[in-house]
Amino acid sequence: MMLSRFFLAVVFMMGVCCKSQTPAFRVEIVQPTMEHAAASIWRTIDAFTFLEEKAYKIHLPSHPLIDSLIMKSKKGTFGNKDFSSIRTLLETEVFHRGNYQKALHTVERHIASINNLVQAIASKKSQWDWDFKIFDTYRIVLTLYGTGGSYDPDEGIITLMTDKAGGFKKYTNPVNTIIHEIVHIGMELSIVQKYSLSHELKEKLVDTFVHIFFNEKLPDYKIQNMGGIDIDMYINNKEDIGSLNAILSEFVKR
Repeated sequence: MMLSRFFLAVVFMMGVCCKSQTPAFRVEIVQPTMEHAAASIWRTIDAFTFLEEKAYKIHLPSHPLIDSLIMKSKKGTFGNKDFSSIRTLLETEVFHRGNYQKALHTVERHIASINNLVQAIASKKSQWDWDFKIFDTYRIVLTLYGTGGSYDPDEGIITLMTDKAGGFKKYTNPVNTIIHEIVHIGMELSIVQKYSLSHELKEKLVDTFVHIFFNEKLPDYKIQNMGGIDIDMYINNKEDIGSLNAILSEFVKR
């Protein structure tokens, strides 16, 4: 499901278009390029079977080439060699930088708020029995393709899906999705990988964290229906978040 390190290096060596004006900024918004768009399409097609099984709504360009690459993915023959054909399609027919401008401006207006939310976590994490990983800088990359939001826990990169009108999946306020992905990054190594959590449990745990920690600041945050995952019975308040490692060590034994 991962794009090769070569392509990741190509995609994320691009410049940053905007950043917060405070000295200790946490978030940078990367100007979307054809390479970013191609990477989003590649990752989505590569994970197509998984995303389909999990009933995600998948957004990809409507084009015969994309249809053929989806079939290759389902057959297990899709790979890095297909990246160039995706990029060529974007360059010749699909990619328009102007499609991202409204969303860029919206996210830029929320940078200070995102920084403050990350700082709220940073100020508490030393009191917890687990290590919430925080990057000095998170990069937000907008895309028209994929399923909503995604994250790279090694680089602190958040990919946020928008549309040509500047809207975002599920929310008017993109901060909800951005914080969701930041929390994914924060607990990926010390919680998710440590306890080999399922996709459903991972999502439910992130939702529970955000709902408890930012209930007042993000009142419209929605908890996904993950069906039968009852971790919220064990995590009800901020004190429980601080004891997450101990709680999970018992929860996974059930």
